[in-house]
This record gives sequence, C-alpha cells and structure tokens, in this order.
Amino acid sequence: MSDIFFLTLPNARIAYRLYENPNAETDKTCLLIHGAGVAGEITYSPMMPYLTQWRWMLVPDLKGMGGSFHASGEEEAVSIDELTDEIEALLDHVKWLECDVVAYSLGGLVALNLNYRRKQQSKSALKMALLEPASLDREDLGTLMEVRLKYRHASRLIRETGDVELGVAAFMDGVSPNRRKHPVAEATTQSRLAHRPFGFAYALDAVTDYVEIMNQEPELRQRIIDASQEVFLFSGDLSNEALKQHYELLSIKNDNWQHKSLSACDHSLPFQKPRQIAKHINQWFDNSSSE
Repeated sequence: MSDIFFLTLPNARIAYRLYENPNAETDKTCLLIHGAGVAGEITYSPMMPYLTQWRWMLVPDLKGMGGSFHASGEEEAVSIDELTDEIEALLDHVKWLECDVVAYSLGGLVALNLNYRRKQQSKSALKMALLEPASLDREDLGTLMEVRLKYRHASRLIRETGDVELGVAAFMDGVSPNRRKHPVAEATTQSRLAHRPFGFAYALDAVTDYVEIMNQEPELRQRIIDASQEVFLFSGDLSNEALKQHYELLSIKNDNWQHKSLSACDHSLPFQKPRQIAKHINQWFDNSSSE
C-alpha cells in the first residue's frame, strides 16, 4: 500500500496514491482510473503486485469516490468533463507529460475523453487498456441510451428514496444481468458500492449525461474512437452479448485495437481475475514484444 496524497483544486480535493515498482526495468509511468463508486486503491490493489511494466503507477480517486471530495464537502453532481479536468490537473501536478493508462468502466470513459482532449491539443495519444469502458458497451447509440436510462433509474432510487441496497441491486441487474449470484460476491459488491452511495449515483449520472450528448451528436463518439490509437478492450464473458460484439467489431475496424473476453467474469472483472488481467496488460504494454 502507498501513502495517500491530496491535490487541492478550486472545485475539489483529489486523493491519490503513487506506487513505485523498484524492480521495473524502465522509468515508464501508468495512470490507473477506477470505475463508479469504488476507490482506486480497492479496485487495483489486487492487480498491482502483478503489473511489471512501469516504474511509477498513479492511482487517483475520482471526485465523489474514495477519498476525493467536492470543495464544498457535500456530495454533488459531477460531469465527465469535470472528472477529466481533475485528472489533467493531477498529471500536471506530478509533472507527467506522457503515460500509459489502465481504466475501468466510468474510468474508461474518462480515459477516452482525456485522450481525445490530448488529440485536440496536439499531444501524443495515450496507449490504453480499458476494462468494459462506459460508452462503448453498445454499437447503436439509441440502444446504449436505453441501457443508460436503467442506470439513471438506479441512481434515482439511491438519491430520492435513500434505499441504497435497492439502487445498487438495480444497477447490478442492469450491468451484469447474467452474473452468478453468489451470496458472498453479491454482498461484497453491495458493500463496495454503498461506501459513498450518493457519489456513486452522481457518477452513474455523469456517464448517462455524456452518452446523451453522444446520442445527440453521433459523430462525437466516432471522433473519440478515432483519436484512440492503441486500445486493449477487456470484457467479461458473462457480460451482454451486444457489448462483446461491439468490442470485437472495434478491434476489427481499428488498427492496434484488441479485444479479450475473460471466462467466468461479468462487469466486476477487475475484482474477479486481477492476476489474469495483469498478465494481458503486461503483454499489451511490453514494447519489446511488439518490436
């Protein structure tokens, strides 16, 4: 475990950890971004011992999750652009001009948006490994919007009724309907997502709001995809068939995109097979293997 540090910004206080791998053979760096509702350290600590490609690994908590808070100290609505702003500020703070990225779910959308911004700023593209990134889970944007409205319902259950258990269950049924409902696994997921339930709900809404923009401006998602030059997509084999089909299509249509579906996994794949995921990540980011 690393010490926790804080970056104070005008609208947020961002918690982050910086891990060093003293055995790394390079000085490469990696940014690891978590998904909605679950802090970075909880998401990536099971994977961290097996990641070999980087000297430094930066693991922030997005605002509203983990140890990161709005400047007001209250739980408030967030946007993907806000979260991206704060990641950019953190990278500036640690003076990283370039890095690789590993990102999960909500974090995957933040990573895609960050990379798109860099493209617009004429900066180098980020090489990414994305675990079921939000916004790419359906090919058709209208269908994707229908899916997101189920998550909007889950977030409203949390915020308007205070029934966190019911809201989290609605989210889990939407994102992983084919999951194996083992009582211990269900309780563990419930516990993770209930840590800061309103922050989780607002994070779900941030993705839905952004997908709504994509639905109104279909060319936006395509520009984001086009800006992403090297992407490894992970899916859970128990996840929706349409998600896996779209990832496979993206890997066919885009040079230097790959897709791997992990058996016996659903949307919770970083918690289910961290060691196996780390193995694929190491191979993807091993420059020597692609030369």
